[in-house]
Amino acid sequence: MRILVILCMLLTQFLLAQGNLQFNQVRMITFNDGVQTVPAGKVWKIESVFSDGSDSYPISSSGSSTSIFSGCGLSSVYLQYYGRYICINGIPISFGILSGSTMTPLPFWVPGGSSICLGASSTYSAKGYNVIEFNVVP
Repeated sequence: MRILVILCMLLTQFLLAQGNLQFNQVRMITFNDGVQTVPAGKVWKIESVFSDGSDSYPISSSGSSTSIFSGCGLSSVYLQYYGRYICINGIPISFGILSGSTMTPLPFWVPGGSSICLGASSTYSAKGYNVIEFNVVP
């Protein structure tokens, strides 16, 4: 029994070692803000992704190749799903609302050091997103 109690105490210490989240600020990022990097020691929680107010445009069932993220270092990407795209660490991720398609659910957590880019003015690119920034406190 004594060994079990000691083992549980040791495991609890490892769980606490991950750090706690402390609210820092709320931000609204738009296309005009350019590429954003989540600061070290922080984490962003993307709460919403928005467009220019028009409907999400469908991509054909065979997909579509586009260069909307050329400003983010990607010359061409292949988009398979509907939605508004954000490029996180060089990976285009689809957000949006349209039945029958595959979307990334919100909220979406982004760790410190990650790069987030909105695509060029295009019908498939998100126009902005809202984040809650947290400090990671040891």
